[in-house]
Amino acid sequence: MKTIIIIILAIVTVHCSSLLYAQDEYIPLPDVSADPDLAVALKPAKPFVLRYGGWLTPVMIDLRTQDTDLLTSVTTARVWLTSTLWANSTLYVRIKDSYLAVIREQDVNIDNTSNVFDLDIASITIPVMKNTLRFVLGRKYYVAGSGLVLNGRGDGGEMQVYTPYGDLKAFGMYSGLLNKDDNPYGLSSRDIADGARRIFAAAQYSKDFLYNNTMYLYGLMEKDKQDEEETTKSAYDTQYIGAGVKGVVSDKLTYYAEYVYQMGTSYATIMPGVQDKRDIKAMAVLAGFRYFWKTAYRPLLNLQYAYGSGDEDATSYTNATGNTLEDDTRFMYFGTFLGGFALRPVLGNLHVIRPGVGVSPLYKGGDRIKKMNLVLYYSYYMKDKKESHIGGGEAGLPESFVGQAVDVMLRWPVFYDFSFFVNYGLFLPGDAYPEGTPERHFIMAGVNIVF
Repeated sequence: MKTIIIIILAIVTVHCSSLLYAQDEYIPLPDVSADPDLAVALKPAKPFVLRYGGWLTPVMIDLRTQDTDLLTSVTTARVWLTSTLWANSTLYVRIKDSYLAVIREQDVNIDNTSNVFDLDIASITIPVMKNTLRFVLGRKYYVAGSGLVLNGRGDGGEMQVYTPYGDLKAFGMYSGLLNKDDNPYGLSSRDIADGARRIFAAAQYSKDFLYNNTMYLYGLMEKDKQDEEETTKSAYDTQYIGAGVKGVVSDKLTYYAEYVYQMGTSYATIMPGVQDKRDIKAMAVLAGFRYFWKTAYRPLLNLQYAYGSGDEDATSYTNATGNTLEDDTRFMYFGTFLGGFALRPVLGNLHVIRPGVGVSPLYKGGDRIKKMNLVLYYSYYMKDKKESHIGGGEAGLPESFVGQAVDVMLRWPVFYDFSFFVNYGLFLPGDAYPEGTPERHFIMAGVNIVF
């Protein structure tokens, strides 16, 4: 069941996205202050001075659903190297290896082991005008807006312009050179088998206001370059227009909000062997805030809301041909949305409300113990169009209530180069599932070892 392997590997690699508001829900980023892809680092004063390092993340994952009882271990290693070049330009290279081993499986026919090796990042940053204009060329993470519509690796180039009137970035990238087993852009069986071949181009304008607040506007175009067969068309060409705001109201309160409108064309499967091109007309909304009290035990309150439009006749929100009639109003995307451990919902045909609280329970302990952090989320899921499914085709009954979930996260940075984390998720199916559908459990535990 290759889909399960893909899901697990996607979970392990999701922490590489550096601009998502909820980026650390699955695997928290290690403290790699010398890694320029994850944090701002001081550059060596002399040219051609090499620096290097890496981190290792072994993880155990226990996934139990109605059809799956799977225990796996996934060990991901990343090694990076950076050097200054001419005129303050910098080179950054990072390689990645992910090794998956199946420890326990029930009614699942998959290989016991799987190894994926890939060139994670290889980019050159060239400052043309100091503090005003720079270019980044090569394989890197390309992000549009909050990272919902696009937040992933590709090969291309990005221009970044900084002025008193606002900042502008524009980029173009291609996904077809990625390892096909580490390519997250697939929307069809052909994409999964051969590796998705998509071209992305985007421009984004942002402007700071009131000190620590930022508003932004962006546009993103995606073109499917996969070879098509005359009898089976799955091309998915789309464009996004987005606007958002994020910032700091005080030293205690932060917030974000984003609206996205999606356009383009897709193929609807009207009946077996019969397809027709349809217009895409979809939308999404993200919003949330976090309030932090600077007191003992470091309590915080977090509230998130997310919405992705649905289509009454759609059968899938992960397949390019999941639409069946009229316009395609399914919101689909190429970025990252984290809405719960056990359900792991795709943000299409869905409303998600997630209040959460956090605390440092051992705040009065020693210097190492007091940094431990515990976070609890409650999630409520409801369909946009009750007649349709969610995700890849589940929750198919014509009811609005999808279900509810509880997520618990423990984070413990024991040392600067060693941290421990545990995630637990419980999903309770709602009226959109058949009566008697069992709950889902998800457990992940691992460590980050920095070297």
